[in-house]
Amino acid sequence: MQTNLDDVLSAWRERRPQADLSQLEPRVWAAIAATRAPDVAGLLSVRAAFVAVMMIAGVAAGAASSAAPAEASPFGVHSPYAPSTLLEGAR
Repeated sequence: MQTNLDDVLSAWRERRPQADLSQLEPRVWAAIAATRAPDVAGLLSVRAAFVAVMMIAGVAAGAASSAAPAEASPFGVHSPYAPSTLLEGAR
């Protein structure tokens, strides 16, 4: 069975849409917006708790690192974070 591609394509070109799709996208976005009604009170308390935990962690990390400040000069000979020290090791 052979079909002529030109006939098939011209038949598809002559078809008319069966539904009006011009307002489909705005209706979809309206439905998405309706399902995303945020719970502002619950979200605010979660954010406040997260900020408090991060502040406590930052203070604890800052207190732990300020005990003995190490020399951190980018041009120092024995800088602890220099690539030569990290790759070759302390000799």
